[in-house]
Amino acid sequence: MKSGVRTALYIIICIIITGASWAAEGAGDKVFLAEVLYAPGAGALPFIELYNASEDNVDLSGWRISIAAKDGPETVTLSRDKEKVVIPGYGFYLIGREKDRGAWSSSSYKPDFYCQLSMEYAKGRGGVMLLRPNGAVRDAVGWGLAPWRFFEGTPHEPVAQGHSLERKSGPTHNEVNGNSYDTGDNSTDFRERPKPQPQNINSPRERPAATTEGNAWGRIKAMYYDQ
Repeated sequence: MKSGVRTALYIIICIIITGASWAAEGAGDKVFLAEVLYAPGAGALPFIELYNASEDNVDLSGWRISIAAKDGPETVTLSRDKEKVVIPGYGFYLIGREKDRGAWSSSSYKPDFYCQLSMEYAKGRGGVMLLRPNGAVRDAVGWGLAPWRFFEGTPHEPVAQGHSLERKSGPTHNEVNGNSYDTGDNSTDFRERPKPQPQNINSPRERPAATTEGNAWGRIKAMYYDQ
């Protein structure tokens, strides 16, 4: 077989195998950490928000949230006794502290899941990881001097008290599309939001921007970073 033909066949085989790998990664490839309020101002409550950039509902039962808290790492498993933990397609999932349950009662968008995480971080540093049931890191966002694994690329600069850290919808952020911009660098993918906007499973659905769906880094992360 001529070398040119062998090369062409090799390329075709690689494309087929790579495509199969992307497809085989399964549900959850497009679930992102969307917004984190880690230094709430007066009257506000800390939260962690997830966004599902796929059209299908994703079962998050058994997934975990890990935070780099001021006294060390803390982790909670997303699970319920009698029902699944599901994030809707193009929708959101809001996580708050159990001790704030009463304080959230007057909010338009209450957390979908209350947990025992302290959500208390050291000044100027911290991070959040979204973990699959097997412990693989699906997503991470860190700020300041974030510990290893609690960020991607370069951590974002710390935000002002009362402001949140929000994933962008695209290179130029808008309020129409979902939070799915992912280049693998927190300093690029996130922005400081002066007025936090917690969203839950009842919030209006937001489709991802066309420029962020299927981006190269997202596919690479699904193949390797999530393992």
